Amino acid sequence: MRIDPTLAMTVAAVVEEGTLDAAARRLHLTPSAVSQRIKLVEEQLGQRVLVRSKPVRATQAGEVVTRYAHRVALVEHDATQALGLSEDVGRRRLALGVTSDSLATWLLPPLARFADRHDVELDLVRRDQEQTAGLLEDGQVVAAVTSRRDPVPGCRMVELGAMTFEAMASPAWVARWAPDGVTSTSLQDGPRIDFDRSDTLQLEWLRHHGVDGSTSPHHLVPSTHDITQAVELGLGWGVIPTDQATDLADQGRLVRLGGPQVSTALYWQCWKDEVTLLAALTQEVVAAARSELSEA
Repeated sequence: MRIDPTLAMTVAAVVEEGTLDAAARRLHLTPSAVSQRIKLVEEQLGQRVLVRSKPVRATQAGEVVTRYAHRVALVEHDATQALGLSEDVGRRRLALGVTSDSLATWLLPPLARFADRHDVELDLVRRDQEQTAGLLEDGQVVAAVTSRRDPVPGCRMVELGAMTFEAMASPAWVARWAPDGVTSTSLQDGPRIDFDRSDTLQLEWLRHHGVDGSTSPHHLVPSTHDITQAVELGLGWGVIPTDQATDLADQGRLVRLGGPQVSTALYWQCWKDEVTLLAALTQEVVAAARSELSEA
């Protein structure tokens, strides 16, 4: 049995937009027409492709259909370009798995250059570096910045380099929690800032000081930019990307807490399909990473 690409792209649109109404607007269809397409593909496959939740999620079968739709779109783009034909589907949308730290430091410039040279829309799906590879496995994205070294099935991996971080605090935090210097007691009692519950960078730094961070107070601030601001405001200490840390220390806005830098090795994973858009995107991202990141 052949999966109709039009139906597959409808499934992908619903998954990406989160509702049938939003997908209908994107596809210039009525919600009823979108619903009929979903019903048709489910009848053809004999299984559900969507979980009718808010937002709508793909089932395991829906993830397969979504991956298929993305691949068809990329191959179709290559074919029309090679044949000198004009596309009548508007800009291609590329969903990418990205990390907050990468977005805040080195990743946006190469993405901007890529978007300027190619007729695409970028859909940046932000996750922790340990979770972005899962977006590839689920078919939600075509490429991802990740800390996962082993390739996702059907994908290729390119080493990017390492992001390095330094532990920093505001002068006010130091005056309150470490007036006599940074000690295991001050680190155990003084609050820190984590990105989310899966963020382990601060815990790694604490282990170098013999501190079990699982019992120390901490705040969750899921934004690299906001973490820096929260550290400046004295909400807690945190690890800051090294380039930013140097500037903030030179300006007297933050104080280094000492100890070793912590680092995260990053990798670029994308589908193996030899398509022009992915090759161009990979070239931009890898070149920027190797210019801006440390050696892993």
